[in-house]
Amino acid sequence: MSPRALRAALHASGLRSYWLRQYPCLREPAARAAAETHLLDTLRTLPLTHRAGYTAVLRALPLAYRLASGGRSLRGATAEEGRRGMRALAALPGFSEVVRSSTALALLGAFDGRTGAGDPR
Repeated sequence: MSPRALRAALHASGLRSYWLRQYPCLREPAARAAAETHLLDTLRTLPLTHRAGYTAVLRALPLAYRLASGGRSLRGATAEEGRRGMRALAALPGFSEVVRSSTALALLGAFDGRTGAGDPR
């Protein structure tokens, strides 16, 4: 699973637009970049089979959200619609775990402020 494939799956998932509406701290470009980098760098450390599964769930997320939320789009959802849709999505196995862990990793990256470049840790 290439870094490009992971990044493309994250972009296709619609999570970034969801995060922007849910978490004001991610509206700043530097925080958003740090969040995405931290998430992707963490995913790259997973075994290939885990990365492949995670990528598949990210890719399927827009369709799963649409089905769980009664036809709404994750990208076009308001903050409240996004929360309701995510609660409905939690009923589908695997999706809530990926959304929760992706969001947690993204927020950690944003709050930590690191972009991963040149960090010795």
